[in-house]
Amino acid sequence: MARTREIQVGITVLVALGITLWGVTWLKQFSLARRVRVWHVTFPQTGGLSTSDEVQVNGLRKGNVQNVALVHDHVAVDLALASDITLTTDSRVAVRNVGLMGEKVIAVDLHASGLPYTATDTIPGIYEKGIPEVMAGVGGTIDAITQLAAQLQALANALDKNGNLTQTLTNLHDTSEELKAAVVENRAQLRLTIANFNATSKTVKSLTTDREAELRKALDSFERSAVGLERLTLRLDSLRATLQSVSGKVDRGDGSLGKLVNDPRLYDDARQTVVELKALIADIKANPKKYLQVKVF
Repeated sequence: MARTREIQVGITVLVALGITLWGVTWLKQFSLARRVRVWHVTFPQTGGLSTSDEVQVNGLRKGNVQNVALVHDHVAVDLALASDITLTTDSRVAVRNVGLMGEKVIAVDLHASGLPYTATDTIPGIYEKGIPEVMAGVGGTIDAITQLAAQLQALANALDKNGNLTQTLTNLHDTSEELKAAVVENRAQLRLTIANFNATSKTVKSLTTDREAELRKALDSFERSAVGLERLTLRLDSLRATLQSVSGKVDRGDGSLGKLVNDPRLYDDARQTVVELKALIADIKANPKKYLQVKVF
């Protein structure tokens, strides 16, 4: 009977202890939930990031990774940050390496500028390559350089075997020696040419200096001539427009001249009038008394 009571007391103590631990844990989580905000971020990859990893805001620890999940071709990460942190569109969220062994943290470069995100927005994140990724890339580059060096060595051996490389180097050496000899032989002529060029430049300079006033006058005269020519061109354009207007009126039959030119009856009447006038003059000459009557009183 006494043993049964001891067992009941022990079970009661254990249950009470479990309830106490559960209550403390629940209250702690409830308190933490009230002091943090959850932000949703997507990354192209996370490089081994896991839950409970650290989240640093401008170098200070301000939260941790709450959840990591693969969604289609990207990774969705939930960040639990302190409630006083507000991410904006100018802020930068990145997966960053903080150690030589490839430890990962979420680094937030916080900026007050930009539009603030809401709790329902999805923030684009950036994955920064660390030392392991860089070393892997360097390894591939070293392999490529090694292969290129081997190919160049094989090419050099083939050229040297055929004698082409040696012959090319020999020709290059001979050419450089010939060029050096030509420069030595023509050094005096080169100096004379440079001296003549200097003398010519001095002569040109003196001519331009002495005749600067005349050159200025010539330029001014040329400018005035150009202005006069421009005015003449404008007048000629005006005259051309006037002539085109007159020609157009004549072609259309406007005015007396246009009617005279375009109406063939006027031409025929004028010609008939001239013929009749000639006949009248001839008749007057032949019979002047017919037209001139003189009476004496």
